[in-house]
Amino acid sequence: MVRDSRLGGYGKISVAKAFEVSSNTAFAKIIHENYKDRPEDFVNRLQRMNLHQELGMPIKGEGKPVLRSPGDKGWSGISLAWMSHGYEVSLTPLQTLAFYNAIANDGELLRPRLIEEVREWNRTVQRFDKEVLNPAICSPETVRKVQQLLRNVVTEDHGTGHRLHSPYLSLAGKTGTAQKIDDSGKYACGKYVSSFLGFAPADEPRVVILVVVDEPKDEHYGGIVAAPAFKKIAHETLNYLNIPPVL
Repeated sequence: MVRDSRLGGYGKISVAKAFEVSSNTAFAKIIHENYKDRPEDFVNRLQRMNLHQELGMPIKGEGKPVLRSPGDKGWSGISLAWMSHGYEVSLTPLQTLAFYNAIANDGELLRPRLIEEVREWNRTVQRFDKEVLNPAICSPETVRKVQQLLRNVVTEDHGTGHRLHSPYLSLAGKTGTAQKIDDSGKYACGKYVSSFLGFAPADEPRVVILVVVDEPKDEHYGGIVAAPAFKKIAHETLNYLNIPPVL
């Protein structure tokens, strides 16, 4: 059964507010009602955003994403509802970061670069230009809406990332709280992975940052556990890049 963290749920809410408060039940309902008779359309749309493919990094060991389709082993009648809010799928932190970078980059999905150039004294020996994996993961209109939703998570009082809000620091992002699975394949009681992923400055992104906390103690929500570290890293990184604060 899909539940929200808030006792009793949120009642009737808009899609925007469901995003801001991380309502699992809202997104489970939206995806189930719109795709229950054609689940392959939902999966195909995710695949068109490259979420089923590796990034093709020039180093060994990149994990392969898990994105099941109807008929695959593990697919069931509840897969759509669970996939709608992040369960039954798996991406590495770098793959997730690259996807959010595409959102910050107005829809252009790039292969992450570990090295920009190789220099010998003041001479460039080799330069590694950007590699575009997908020029547009969605329409310009959709990406603008998602960017605004990510800002609202931080700026709205009811957003799960409202603790990040600062009049001097412009941030956008999303909290993440996922229950872990034990060795038997069942959800482990009291064990979570908490995260915050976003970009800064919110209106003209220069950096995309992911903070992941594995099995936090006491509190386990991403907005409480991971968000403070995200804010500190963003602040110090923007200072290093000489990007002035919001005035």
